Amino acid sequence: MCMSLRGRTPIQVNSDFIRSFRERFSNYIEVEIQVGMGPCGELRYPSYPESNGTRKFSGIGEFQCYEKYLRSSLQAYAESVEKTNWGTSGPHDAGEYKNLPEDTEFFQERWNRKLLEHGHKLLTLAKAIFQGTGAKLSGKIAGIYWHYNTRSNAAELTAGMNKRWFEGQNWQQLVESLLRT
Repeated sequence: MCMSLRGRTPIQVNSDFIRSFRERFSNYIEVEIQVGMGPCGELRYPSYPESNGTRKFSGIGEFQCYEKYLRSSLQAYAESVEKTNWGTSGPHDAGEYKNLPEDTEFFQERWNRKLLEHGHKLLTLAKAIFQGTGAKLSGKIAGIYWHYNTRSNAAELTAGMNKRWFEGQNWQQLVESLLRT
């Protein structure tokens, strides 16, 4: 569990914000509430910060997994699958902001799963808080696509996306998994 905000998890902080929003704007809630789930409101990791000059269009971005709570979570996961050496640091071979897909071969399924869990928790929370208002909930899935047709899908993967999300009926399954309570 990530406890980085004065002993509270990001989900607890979001809960307070969403409740305050509902109370403050209750007279205006009618049709739809769009739940922000990450940068630009999209369900993704902040793999390419736009404001500090590290982003390059068509670059792969960079994994944002070096924060101590994510590293602790990675270590626990690695131990649970009996791969303790995987959890000692963030990915050392994942590339950097301006690398191209050919420069990296790193992928970790857990990265995608943690993002989906985050989206599910936020939407479940928002669903409970806005219950009875008549408003429908919506969310955005990242529009990162520039390496979709490459074997590595590096830009999409650093943002937490998975190519399988966009194939066949997986869109429906992705949405259902996010909305399941």
